[in-house]
Amino acid sequence: MDFSRVVEHLLAEARARGAFDNLPRRGPLNLDEDALVPEEERLAIHVLKSNDALPEWIEADKALREQIAEARAALARAHQHYRQQLALAQSAHERRYAEMRWARARTQFEAAVAQINRAIFEFNLRAPSTLVQRMPLRLSEEYARLGVGEEER
Repeated sequence: MDFSRVVEHLLAEARARGAFDNLPRRGPLNLDEDALVPEEERLAIHVLKSNDALPEWIEADKALREQIAEARAALARAHQHYRQQLALAQSAHERRYAEMRWARARTQFEAAVAQINRAIFEFNLRAPSTLVQRMPLRLSEEYARLGVGEEER
């Protein structure tokens, strides 16, 4: 008896005993959650996700989203601190110090955006479809999102 027949026989016996009756996720697969993924890749993506193994491009996208969130959060904290320091400043020296720290935070954010945009470019080269590609960040939009006026940039 060859190996495949032995396996088929064991599977048939297990099925007859009802060993597969109460398995989780029984029934038809719902692949609609991956609507942005090309149809021919959805089953593979679903299997990988179900086993906590994601394709490299999805991991890269997650990392990009985390980098963007961290950069935005750091700028928001710096802006809030800047506003508080200006409100509390009692001398020109204190205002200059707050402005210097805010300028340093903007420089760091702009460097982070440049690095993120390079990562977005590389991600877009590897992405399986234009539907999942990311647009680069624009500094003016990022500052506007935070409510930073032109006079503060």
